[in-house]
Order: sequence, then C-alpha cells, then structure tokens
Amino acid sequence: MQFIKEITKNKNEIIRISIDEYHGEKLVNIRVFYRDKDGNLLPTKKGIAIRFDLFPEVKKVLDEVEDIINDQQK
Repeated sequence: MQFIKEITKNKNEIIRISIDEYHGEKLVNIRVFYRDKDGNLLPTKKGIAIRFDLFPEVKKVLDEVEDIINDQQK
C-alpha cells in the first residue's frame, strides 16, 4: 500500500486515499475508516477501489462535478 492522503470526514471517521494492489491489479483506493474505542483506525465497507485504467475517466467526471459545484457556489 502507498498512502496518499487522509481527509477528516467527521470526529470519528476519515477518508483515506491510497494506491493498493489486489490480485496483481493496481488500484486507487478511496475508503472510509473509523476509530474504534481504543482510537485505532479500521476500514469500513464504504469506499471504492478504481483500477488504474479507469481512473482517467473517473477523474474527468469528478472534474465536471467540481465545475458544477463551483457554478452553484457563485
């Protein structure tokens, strides 16, 4: 796993972005983690793993979403 970034979602959860490998396939993994009672971060089922070959298309759509968000915030 290659850790990229953590983003605070709320006081109990973070969104962790990493590069992972599963069955020889490299993936961009965007996953929600939560803190257990001992403060350890554990993964949830909430998230998505995107194959490298699909990432450019997903990024293009996210760029379009960003444009819509920016337009609506004006």
